[in-house]
Amino acid sequence: MRRLTVVQLLPALHSGGVERSTLEIAQALVEAGHRAIVVSAGGRLVQPLLDLGAEHLALDIGRKSLLTLRHVASLRRLFAETGADIVHARSRLPAWLGWHALRGLPRERRPRWVTTMHGLNSPGRYSAIMASGERVICVSMTVRDYLLGHYPHT
Repeated sequence: MRRLTVVQLLPALHSGGVERSTLEIAQALVEAGHRAIVVSAGGRLVQPLLDLGAEHLALDIGRKSLLTLRHVASLRRLFAETGADIVHARSRLPAWLGWHALRGLPRERRPRWVTTMHGLNSPGRYSAIMASGERVICVSMTVRDYLLGHYPHT
């Protein structure tokens, strides 16, 4: 089996369901012999993540500011330099940044794009990014029904 590199994108690693499931996925990847990288602004769960054998890159990709757009180039470079196989976005703003970073890579070298919908975000263009994954993970049937009701093309 080929070792995969999976990059997860989320705003921060403080506490909550998004953060816990990020650590669970990272742990499963590492235990299966893959490389798990998490990009976030950091937080109290960084050390537990590192203790699992995963890697962390501190980028403030959840801050709603025009300055956050500067991280698109950093993400693109990360995806290229690590040979990322999968980019997994778990929140809207990090998803937009990741999506733009991917679009700047040659199609044949682009990682696969996965998103996870954790909640019932207000429908619209900004939230639609969470339905853009080649694979979209929904954390519950309620979220799945909501997603399919508002984004039937998913």
